[in-house]
Amino acid sequence: MGLAMSTTMAATTAPSLNSDVDKLSYSIGIDLGKNFKRQGIDINPEALTKGLQDGINDAPSLLTEQQMREVLSKFQHDLMAKRTAEFNKKAEENKAKGEAFLKENKAKEGVVTLPSGLQYKIIKAGTGDKPGKDDTVTVEYTGRLINGEVFDSTDKAGKPATFKLSQVIPGWTEALQLMPSGSTWEIYVPADLAYGPRTV
Repeated sequence: MGLAMSTTMAATTAPSLNSDVDKLSYSIGIDLGKNFKRQGIDINPEALTKGLQDGINDAPSLLTEQQMREVLSKFQHDLMAKRTAEFNKKAEENKAKGEAFLKENKAKEGVVTLPSGLQYKIIKAGTGDKPGKDDTVTVEYTGRLINGEVFDSTDKAGKPATFKLSQVIPGWTEALQLMPSGSTWEIYVPADLAYGPRTV
């Protein structure tokens, strides 16, 4: 779905933006236009302007209430279907990339792959106790995507994180129960043990 905003526009004289109302009105228009473009929504600016004017002035509508409900309902349905299709496509792409990464990573020296698909590599072996599933742990961590981008880190908070193992993603719950206190591990978590198809 492309954005067709300029083809139906007649040449107009730029309005003066002297008052705060003028500036606010223009700013709202800019914001609307950018939102339409970002979402790939086809808009006829002349019809949009006419609708705004009629709504503000309580002028008779050019469409019946039923017609407006139907067209808005169809728009919302089509937009949701488009977003769902885009989400599913992106999810499949991310799944394939993740599986390829884990397959390659599995062959690297020091990487252990568990039956669940979870992988880890011991950087520093701890000597303390291992936590249970219902225990509370305190950890320092940096979360990265497979491209190396950091999406979360205790460094941002400036202090370690404390949580119950039963309240985090399954990959963490499984891995941390295997880690003696004092350990430093790299953990590679498959999507189904992390956030699923959702983007981080």
